[in-house]
Amino acid sequence: NDALLHLNLGAIREEQGDIPAAESCYRRAMELEPGNAKALNNMGKVLQRQGRGAEGEKYLRWALQLAPDYPLALNNLGVICSGQGRHDEALACFLRALELEPQSVNALYNAAGACNCLNQQDEAISHLRRLLELRPDHAPARHMLAALSGETTETAPRAYVEETFDAYAERFDRHLTEHLHYAVPTVLQEMVSAALGNGQRVGMAIDLGCGTGLAGEAFRPLAVQLHGIDISAGMLAKAAAKGIYDRLEREDLGQWLDNCGQKYDLFVAADVFVYVGRLDGVFASLGRCAAAGAFFAFSVEHSGEGGDYLLRPSGRYAHSPDYIERLAGAHGWSVVDRRHQGTRREQGKWIEGDLFLLRR
Repeated sequence: NDALLHLNLGAIREEQGDIPAAESCYRRAMELEPGNAKALNNMGKVLQRQGRGAEGEKYLRWALQLAPDYPLALNNLGVICSGQGRHDEALACFLRALELEPQSVNALYNAAGACNCLNQQDEAISHLRRLLELRPDHAPARHMLAALSGETTETAPRAYVEETFDAYAERFDRHLTEHLHYAVPTVLQEMVSAALGNGQRVGMAIDLGCGTGLAGEAFRPLAVQLHGIDISAGMLAKAAAKGIYDRLEREDLGQWLDNCGQKYDLFVAADVFVYVGRLDGVFASLGRCAAAGAFFAFSVEHSGEGGDYLLRPSGRYAHSPDYIERLAGAHGWSVVDRRHQGTRREQGKWIEGDLFLLRR
């Protein structure tokens, strides 16, 4: 019957990635001590992580009524506002949190993100530079500083991708399909089905960057064996719960390519190369893992005219179709199908992309 005990246990469960269990702990702490601002803050945070932002906001505002100068609650409220597209409100929360705690790395990073969404790139850069003065090793901040400064790096750092998707895992499926109108896995599956012919399947398929299994759900009927890899533990937990993969491994793409000891008939990479700029190594390595006649189905964001690839202010890479086709030819792949279409909606606009199906 000790609220502090349940708060501490909830923090442990949250660290372990068991968000529903953390919620239960925080709820019990609130029952024991209804005016505990820390319990209210933590409850708001875990509800947001589960895609229940409107519910979480009520707890955070309650916490701030009790403790108006609570920087963690301000930061968490800002995250909810940002996730709902209320970027002005979010920025106000982050800036107030920084007034109270000027060296808060999380508030600085989140303030930069809100400024970026409001097209205040100079302010975003200023926040990121301040953050990097405090934490020079903060890989996500360094990646976003490059993106906002017009610098194109070769790949996003592992820490950036891992942190992004661990925090996103609980609400990933609903957000992509309902809010971003994401349908890339379905279209890629249609392309592969058409190439295989009526009712045909492949023997071994691998879902590269499988996430929560959205692509796996689409491709499960086409493969006798379906494997998946991802670097986010949170995403893999969601994928495992769906029971659609025969094997799941926590590895980044580079590690897997270096260690791959099997031959696959189908490689799928849906919305994966937006976190990898230079793809020369990927194409070279995939050839070693490809069975004769293997297929490679993937999507990229469309960069238009110019160089081979670029890093956008969103922190995502876009690629030139000419670059993709040149790599394919150089590494023994032929283009079976290519479709140019919107891949997702952001801020009311479609992000243009290219979906490719290659064959070895």
